[in-house]
Amino acid sequence: MHIAIAFLGDTVGSVGRSAATAAARRLREQGVRLVIANGENARNGSGLSPDNLRELLRGGIDAVTLGDHWVKDRQIVPFIEDPTQPVLRPANLSPHAPGKRIVRIGLEGAPTLYVLTVLGRLFMPLPADSPFAAIDREISAIPERDAIVIVEIHAEATSEKQAVAWHCLRNWCRDDAPRVVAVLGTHTHVATADARLLDHVLAAQTDVGMCGPQRSVIGRDVSATLDAMVRQMPAPLEVASEDPRAQGAIVRIDTLMRRAAAIEPVDLSV
Repeated sequence: MHIAIAFLGDTVGSVGRSAATAAARRLREQGVRLVIANGENARNGSGLSPDNLRELLRGGIDAVTLGDHWVKDRQIVPFIEDPTQPVLRPANLSPHAPGKRIVRIGLEGAPTLYVLTVLGRLFMPLPADSPFAAIDREISAIPERDAIVIVEIHAEATSEKQAVAWHCLRNWCRDDAPRVVAVLGTHTHVATADARLLDHVLAAQTDVGMCGPQRSVIGRDVSATLDAMVRQMPAPLEVASEDPRAQGAIVRIDTLMRRAAAIEPVDLSV
């Protein structure tokens, strides 16, 4: 049996939230069983509020991941700590950081799915522990040996994202342990052209892109960004509004063999 799971890239502002929820509805019409989205930029381009989270969940998003802006709105912390809320923070933050490091999702007729996200350490503003060690720690603690795992790597460097994918292939594509079926990158808001299957079992893409206004500079107003970069004039970098699109990836999973069977980039005008 094959199931399709979609992972949508960084959701930027109200435009991104609308794009992500519209895409979730369309993807379900195409047979996608589960939709996950990165929501760390959902609150006007930085952070996630409780209202943002409710909007995404009501709109068809099944789980929401966060990145380096995970606590820009501190009101989201109780939701990250609540085991019933499908929202999680990066697993390789300080052990004293509040909130869930992994989310469990039951799928009827399929192995149990776990989702976890880690921050990269190269060129990232928020200090973090080793993403490799965090992945190993979290997956080792999963009780179901036949579970499948999707890993998000929220990072700047494509080399680090690729290294995380190869690490998961080497360590977590075994029959006797929970098996990683996908390693998907976020954070740069620009979709990469390297979606592929590693050794025919693990889906990987270094960045799945952005849900938000494509007529922008990674989601921000073009004129304000040019003022800041060209004229070196301080300017509020408001979220842009034109050409809303939803980008991400669909991973098709062979549930019997617990492996990825295909990965397809998503780029929807909504």
